[in-house]
Amino acid sequence: MKYRVLRPRRGSLSGSLAVRSHLPWPLRVLGAAAVLVVVLVVVVVAARWAYDAGRRLAGAPDMTAENKALREQAAVMTAQHERLQAVANTAEAQLQMARSAQEALAGQLKTAEGEVAQLKEDLAFFEGLLPASGNTSGIHVRSFRVGLDEADPLKMHYRLLIMQGGSKAFSSLPEFRGELQLVVSLMRDGKPVTLSLPENGTGSLPGLRVTHYQRIESAFALPAGATVRAVTVRILQNGQLRATQTAMP
Repeated sequence: MKYRVLRPRRGSLSGSLAVRSHLPWPLRVLGAAAVLVVVLVVVVVAARWAYDAGRRLAGAPDMTAENKALREQAAVMTAQHERLQAVANTAEAQLQMARSAQEALAGQLKTAEGEVAQLKEDLAFFEGLLPASGNTSGIHVRSFRVGLDEADPLKMHYRLLIMQGGSKAFSSLPEFRGELQLVVSLMRDGKPVTLSLPENGTGSLPGLRVTHYQRIESAFALPAGATVRAVTVRILQNGQLRATQTAMP
C-alpha cells in the first residue's frame, strides 16, 4: 500500500481566507452599554425640551393675566399719586395765600402806624401855632426835633417850626428874613467834635421868610463813625442871633 502526500492548492484557497479579530465578551458588553447611555441621554434631552415648550405655551395666558393685573395696579397707584399731588398743591397754594395776606396786613399796619405818627406830628404842629404864654414877641423856635434818617443811617433828619408874633401871631406883621444855622455836637473816635452847618463850600440851609410861621423838614449828612449827642438850631438876621433851641436824638 502506497501513501501519497497531500499538498494544498494555492490557487483555490488563497482567495477565501480572512483574518478576523476576536473581542472578549466584556468589551462587547461595555460598548453596548455606552450606546444605550447615549440613546437615553438624547431621549431625556428631547423630552425635557418638549416639556419646557409645553409649559411655555400653557403658561402664556397666565403671564398675560399677570401683566394686566400689574398694569391695573400701576394705574391705581398713579391715580393715587396724582390725587396726593393735587392735595399738596392745594395746601401749598393756601399757604402762599396766607403768607400774602399776612404780608399785606403787615404793610397796612406799617402804613397805619406811619399815618398815626404823621397825625401826631400834625397835631403837635397845630398846637405849636397856638399863641404861647409869656413874652414871646418877635421870632422864636416853637418846635425842634432831630432823629436818624430811616432810609440812611448816615443822615440826621430834623423838623423845625418857627413862629413870629407870640400872642400876636395872627395879626398883621412884617415878613422876617433870616438865615438858618445848625451846630452839631458829636463823638468821633472817642473825641468830641463840633460840626457847624452850613460849612464853607457845602451849600446853604433852607432860607427863612416868616410872616406868621414856617415849617422846615430836611436832613444833613453825618461823618462816618460819628455819634450825635445834640443839635442846636440858630436863627440869624444880618449876622445877629435872634433865636436858638437845642434838641437831642
